[in-house]
Amino acid sequence: MSRLKEYEICKADPEEWSRYHAIYRLTNFNEWMSLSFQGDIDRYNKLDICYWIMKNDKRVGGALIKPNLIKCIFVISPFNNKEEIIKAITLYANSISDTNEYVVISDADLRAIEFYESAGFEIDRVEKLMVCPTKSFDVVWDERYKVIAPEEKYIDEMAELYYESYGNSKLQYNASTTYDVQLQSVNVYFNHRASMNVPRDYSTLVFDSVSNKLVGACTVSLVNKLPYILDFVVHAEYQRQGLALNIMKTTLDRLASAYPAIRLNVVVGNDAEVFYDKMGFVSLAEKG
Repeated sequence: MSRLKEYEICKADPEEWSRYHAIYRLTNFNEWMSLSFQGDIDRYNKLDICYWIMKNDKRVGGALIKPNLIKCIFVISPFNNKEEIIKAITLYANSISDTNEYVVISDADLRAIEFYESAGFEIDRVEKLMVCPTKSFDVVWDERYKVIAPEEKYIDEMAELYYESYGNSKLQYNASTTYDVQLQSVNVYFNHRASMNVPRDYSTLVFDSVSNKLVGACTVSLVNKLPYILDFVVHAEYQRQGLALNIMKTTLDRLASAYPAIRLNVVVGNDAEVFYDKMGFVSLAEKG
């Protein structure tokens, strides 16, 4: 337990914390569109980084906190001073973090952005969670392309595709991402697929059979019992040729018989926003 002026930050039981989080945060800001209240609880009830914010021996808020990272801040009614909660959490996070690295809040509610700025944070990017109904399509592929499910033998080629494609982005955050970070993203997909028993054919790789080059990818996992697109990438030289459209139609079609909807996350200002709008995706929430 740590005391910060009149506030205390103390470890919480994950199961109990998850119930409060589902009620006091997700009812107002549910960026994941879970299918059930219990699903909201189950997503967090095994974490060991759950904390209460206490004032006068009463719970007034909660958050997930670990060195250099803060997530899922919420205020418990009738307390309503979110600015003080954010400042107290920030002071605690700073006290346990590596001073050579930034402290990051990865899912800040933009409605409270002035409070985060008051605590010393700056907006790095704004992300938008989007959702679209799955649906059936008759997808016709040009004979030039070979369409397969991802296999681990393609990890390096997937990382190279991500690195080259994101490197051409007009957004600094995407363009500055290193190859090692993209390699980590690919490994996250395979690890998550294995741990969640996600079918391989939910995801798609597209090779140019002439050059034998990987030119497109869509990797899908499950979050809160709904499909979630981890990465959707088309090589710059193959964009605006209908490849992205076919990959997305293939994804929506393969999932249509098992799930009602699919979600993805996109950085606001990314050219892909327009494509997702045309495909029928709608915004659920924006976060900093």
